[in-house]
Amino acid sequence: MNCKEHHLPELELATYQVREALQCILHTILFIRSPGPVAPRDVHCEGFDLTYTRIASDSENKSNRLEFDVDKKVDDAIESFLRSLSQIGPELLSGCLTLSFFERRATRQLFGLVSHEDKIIWEQWILRVVVNNTPRPVNDDKASVIERQRIQISYLPTDHCSPCWLFEIRIRQKEC
Repeated sequence: MNCKEHHLPELELATYQVREALQCILHTILFIRSPGPVAPRDVHCEGFDLTYTRIASDSENKSNRLEFDVDKKVDDAIESFLRSLSQIGPELLSGCLTLSFFERRATRQLFGLVSHEDKIIWEQWILRVVVNNTPRPVNDDKASVIERQRIQISYLPTDHCSPCWLFEIRIRQKEC
């Protein structure tokens, strides 16, 4: 089966923006690609001044558990991703997050005596994230302007992504 890959543009975020940005992206993709009908819920991002739609609980469909499971898995994946970031420069961290959609297929071996499940990935969303821990100078004095220019020049992109985490509602390591 073919696997469709969507490479999202690289994000460079300040430390305080990472969690909210990843929640916004992951929940939006999960809402759009949900296999069945789900109830929408709008969430406003404080740090980005935007609103995104995500899966909400619907009392008729009893999907409250679904919303809780999705929230927990997304938050756990983000926490694991944040712990796995690798340093690429002074005050710069980098990582790659992959959201995968898959199908479970049971396969039988040895004349049907032994069986196991395979995960057949059919779609992936790959996002490279650079976390900048440098405090951003906000003044317009000469020192602040020089510091902003230094921060801009200090980031040199690498050819490949360090260990990439596969988010398939659980995380595992993968190369980008």
